Amino acid sequence: MYFAILMKKSDPAHDITVYERNGPDDTFGWGVVFSGKTLTNLRNADEDSHAEVTRNFAAWTMSM
Repeated sequence: MYFAILMKKSDPAHDITVYERNGPDDTFGWGVVFSGKTLTNLRNADEDSHAEVTRNFAAWTMSM
């Protein structure tokens, strides 16, 4: 999904189709973990998406 967003932003002339593989009534819990490097790459690629993601996610630190 994110690849489709970046490709469309890169060149609006791209014709991009995203297919959903799950059924319309399927619901699954899921989570996504972003490393610091991934968040840096996201910010560098698309500041608007980075701001939206970081504004709405939960973060924690691990104690060693």
